[in-house]
Amino acid sequence: AENVSYIETMFKMAPTVSNPEFDARAWQLVNDDAGLKVELNNWMETLARDPAFNKNLGDFVAKIDEAAAGIDDERFTMRYQTYVLRLLNPSQVFSSMVGAFKAAAAGGKIVGVNIVGQESTAVSMRDYTLHMKMFGFLKSIYPDVKVAMHAGELALGDVPPEGLKFHIDQALVVANADRIGHGIDLAHETNAVGIMRKMRQDDVPVEINLTSNAFINGLKGENHPITLYRKYGVPYVISTDDAGVTRHTLSNEFVLFASRYKPDYAEMKKTSYNSIRYAFLPPAEKTRLTRQLDERFAKFEAEVAGLAKDVARKQRAKNK
Repeated sequence: AENVSYIETMFKMAPTVSNPEFDARAWQLVNDDAGLKVELNNWMETLARDPAFNKNLGDFVAKIDEAAAGIDDERFTMRYQTYVLRLLNPSQVFSSMVGAFKAAAAGGKIVGVNIVGQESTAVSMRDYTLHMKMFGFLKSIYPDVKVAMHAGELALGDVPPEGLKFHIDQALVVANADRIGHGIDLAHETNAVGIMRKMRQDDVPVEINLTSNAFINGLKGENHPITLYRKYGVPYVISTDDAGVTRHTLSNEFVLFASRYKPDYAEMKKTSYNSIRYAFLPPAEKTRLTRQLDERFAKFEAEVAGLAKDVARKQRAKNK
């Protein structure tokens, strides 16, 4: 019913390992980049030698593959992001992140890494910069792994004002995110103009979640930063976020976008293509899906043109 050819979803979190000693050192070294890099490298090497961690990682990937079996066909493709939970201790977050990057780097159904969890909690705020540095460290080791970052999912009143000033910026500059999820605290960020310039120049899109942002953060209409992103030429995609919670659909999100922000047909069409353009897929898969979308639009436009001709013909007949 939604006429969707590709979905990129999150299904399961990568496995974690707890290490209180690492936690203490990571918190201590958060402002010492060189020291933190050594600590992250040591913990990653320890995880590589951990039989239990590697077995859990293998089981995790196998479960993703099992869940995905039989879903893809010639008209529909499903791929997965794995994710880490920002509410956990640093050792758990980083071990999960290491597993997530390894799984995504191996190819297969897992095409990217994300970070989830309420961004305004005390732990999320305390460790935000640390998490971004963890992502940046692993991105330097696995540069081809794609990262979609829940960043700036904050509105005025969610956190103290100083907490609104840097989350999107660090996701871009420190974590090297390939897509920004939400990005709704944009107007409060210290480097708001620089953020939009970088996203436009580097072709980093923002994922727009209209229902979720209205439901969770109370942002909608002209108060939603999609108005800024569009004005300054930042690429964007329309997505659902918490569709299972709020019971909305991707079609509904496009209807909200069209009815609230009045894009013309060309912009609506480009926005639809953006879902494939910025997907975490190999070029060949993007080409295949783009060709299918070309066919769907050609059929739709022909049908609409035919309908318009029928209406005009009936109107002429009526006027005779």
